[in-house]
Amino acid sequence: MVSSRHQPAPVIFSHSSARALVDHPRNVPDDILRMVAGKGGVVMANFAPGYVSAERNRWDADDAAERTRFNSPPYVGLYIGQPERAKAAIDAWEKEHPRPSATLAQVADHIEHIRQVAGIEHVGLGSDFDGIEDAPAGLEGVNRYPALLIELIRRGWTDADIAKLAGGNVLRVFAETERVAAKLQGVSH
Repeated sequence: MVSSRHQPAPVIFSHSSARALVDHPRNVPDDILRMVAGKGGVVMANFAPGYVSAERNRWDADDAAERTRFNSPPYVGLYIGQPERAKAAIDAWEKEHPRPSATLAQVADHIEHIRQVAGIEHVGLGSDFDGIEDAPAGLEGVNRYPALLIELIRRGWTDADIAKLAGGNVLRVFAETERVAAKLQGVSH
């Protein structure tokens, strides 16, 4: 049994942004940002357009609703068993309602908000490039990280701040997690 005297390892939110800016359920509210900071953790800003753009978040929900309306088996959907008609209806809806883009500046806004609420030691990058179907304009791949860092420098971030954001904070949390694990392994069960 582990004693309650042992401090748990810090938490990492690896793919979340700021809920105060976009009310996405995977984004972190300010009260939790403060708790993460109090425990020494890190929130790694996600680049998923629906996480960083409120307009895109609403569009994603509307698009999902339309897809359900046109073809959601087994009991509802206007075109169940008619995939061609369902596809045509979805295509027509998307043509009338173009998918909004997110931007590099919006990602920077989330990073800055996390920093303002939790502090520079508690923000990182969690792009999710391997899990998103499109990316914010200006952040289409890892080769665009310099553009994001330049935007933050333009907003007043120092080289030390950028170093923490770009990996230093996550490495600190990993080191603390390893320290806690080693300490707990020395505790008898």
